[in-house]
Amino acid sequence: MSKLAEVAVDVKHPAIKGEYYYSIPERLEGKVQVGCRVKVPFNNQMVEGVVVRFLEKEDVACDFQLKDIAEVDDRFVLPEFMLDLARRLASYYAANLMDFLKLMLPPDVNPQREAVYAPAVEQIGSSRSEIQRKIFQYIKDKGEATVEEIVRATGLKRSSVNNALNVLTKKGFVKKEYRIKVESKFREVPAKPRLHKLTFEQANVLKEICRNMEKDKKPVLLFGITGSGKTEVYIKAIERVLAQGKKALVLVPEISLTPQMTERFHERFPGKVAVLHSRLSGGERFLEWYRIYQGDADITIGARSAVFAPIKDLGLIVIDEEHESSYKQMEFPFYDARQVARFRAEAQGATIIFGSATPSVESFYKAIKGEFIFLKLTRRVSGKPLPPVEVVDMREELKCGNKHIFSRKLCSEMDAALSRGEQVILFLNRRGHSTFILCRDCGFVMKCPHCDISLTYHSSDRTGKCHYCGFQVKAPDTCPSCDSRNIRYFGAGTEKVEQELKIRYPHVKVIRVDADSTSRKGTLEKMLSEFKCGRAQVMIGTQSIAKGLDFPRVSLVGIISADVTLNLPDFRAGERTFQLISQVAGRAGRGEIPGKVIVQTYSPESLAVKAACEYKFKDFYKEELISRKKFEYPPFYFLMNLTFSGGDHDLVKKAAEDVKKILEQEVSSQVKILGPIPAPRFKVKDNFRYNILLKSKEEKKLVEAGEFLKKLKSFNKKVYLTWDMNPQDLM
Repeated sequence: MSKLAEVAVDVKHPAIKGEYYYSIPERLEGKVQVGCRVKVPFNNQMVEGVVVRFLEKEDVACDFQLKDIAEVDDRFVLPEFMLDLARRLASYYAANLMDFLKLMLPPDVNPQREAVYAPAVEQIGSSRSEIQRKIFQYIKDKGEATVEEIVRATGLKRSSVNNALNVLTKKGFVKKEYRIKVESKFREVPAKPRLHKLTFEQANVLKEICRNMEKDKKPVLLFGITGSGKTEVYIKAIERVLAQGKKALVLVPEISLTPQMTERFHERFPGKVAVLHSRLSGGERFLEWYRIYQGDADITIGARSAVFAPIKDLGLIVIDEEHESSYKQMEFPFYDARQVARFRAEAQGATIIFGSATPSVESFYKAIKGEFIFLKLTRRVSGKPLPPVEVVDMREELKCGNKHIFSRKLCSEMDAALSRGEQVILFLNRRGHSTFILCRDCGFVMKCPHCDISLTYHSSDRTGKCHYCGFQVKAPDTCPSCDSRNIRYFGAGTEKVEQELKIRYPHVKVIRVDADSTSRKGTLEKMLSEFKCGRAQVMIGTQSIAKGLDFPRVSLVGIISADVTLNLPDFRAGERTFQLISQVAGRAGRGEIPGKVIVQTYSPESLAVKAACEYKFKDFYKEELISRKKFEYPPFYFLMNLTFSGGDHDLVKKAAEDVKKILEQEVSSQVKILGPIPAPRFKVKDNFRYNILLKSKEEKKLVEAGEFLKKLKSFNKKVYLTWDMNPQDLM
């Protein structure tokens, strides 16, 4: 064979990770395909890789003998459009091709297989027994069948079917093969057909979306207030896409939203939905991936990583709650699922809908500039108004002697709602019991020995935990510094809110939804079901309950502290505060029961707090855009955040300074270089961290800078350098 294979190899060291040429041995000719997984020799070991293209031998200048591909797995071959997507992402994020190919491959598990029988001849003689003739005819009519299918269809005993199949196989009348056994638990939801009549606004929005899908295929920003029926618009648009023989992808930002979203889609599209997210086991993820790969699922629903699902004939991508930062992968390889979705939509000719009640500032700007089609839903489906929001200034509460985490107003409203048998949601975007442990005598604060972070106190097991590296230690009874017993816990987390509620309402069922309480598989679904059925009256949660959830008996929403995200050293702090308050407020009054929202804050004069509480969306976006332009932040500038980390502080600082000098000489003058400065999270997992921020009005200039960084080898090898294109977090 005159061809060579270019293979993207999966090795750990970024300096040698890349694409290499290999010969195709004669025994593997015809089996090796572009897009398939292979095993190849590399640095005296066998590593996995993916074939990304073929080349003619004469086109490769090589003065040494190329090694042979050792093994090939041709069961699952990535289609060409996925390889092209991986190439585009590797270029955009200045990463290696294999980093993105790995995200597209199925989980590495051994799936359960089942025997399947197919006809090997056109007919069998009349001398065969009646059972054999009956089974053969069924297999021939169906094309192939399993033992279970034959038993169900014929009514014969399993033993009789097995005996007949053994004879038919031995005589050469049928052939026995093995295939992956697909039993998706997500297909067991029975259909619940209902008449879903659209409101006037929904119908108009759907009409414009369908017109766009047929003609322009521009990205759509669907701005709809909470409860306005965005999901029903998605479903109707997907129905149109499926009628055209195409498929749909629906992304949600949080796994907590997946059960509710999938249940609704299963009711409308039974047997056609696949689900992908990290809470599934490896086997479950593989089976769902396989169904998508085979084309058996018309709709794929999942969190961020589902954007890499192997969907052919993709017609529509829906990104629900598009403003959420959780769409950004915060670990290497960095990527933004929203950007990946746009690349996919362009490559596969699909339409993309970004939906939110609080769009990101960047998406809102693209809409008003005409890059996105801007569609609005301004009324709730129920016809009810948005719930009134009352702001409680916690500084005044302190002056009146109230030092509790609940204001007097929130307490009275909870008393009234619970006495009427209604439900309450309390939101606090901070888990644990207390935010830090302090000695009142000497001022000692318990900190993580590996991170520059105070330990969060968890009352359930009386430990101080670091939420960055996982370090934990038993909370002391006496101060480790001065032996004082005057140890106290300050600040409030969801555990403390739960504890206070159980004291105040001992006969009320309270559930807490956060990363600690939902870590076990199935717990989240159980909690949401309990609350939906009314078996629990109060739900406390972090940002996972802030959006998308629909509970009609919730009449009161309390935001314990609207300031948690407001004072972070990040230019998006105001935007995130505005979005969280608006989204959480939208959980109230979604059914027949009127709703009310209480927002507790120490900063009632903040624009983000005031705009969210008064539903002044335009005012917020207008002021935020003015601020972003003044300080040169997105959407007016593109960003790239460089992070240097290592165990030796002086080496990290020097490496950052050295790289800055190189960048000043090598990158475009249209790129501004800020820093290096210590990262806001200065020490994490025993590594000191410094940041350099690159800014440019032209995105391609940062892409070029990323390509240069990818080739950079001249900084200290004991320092780890990463770069994040268009970061969502500068911490």
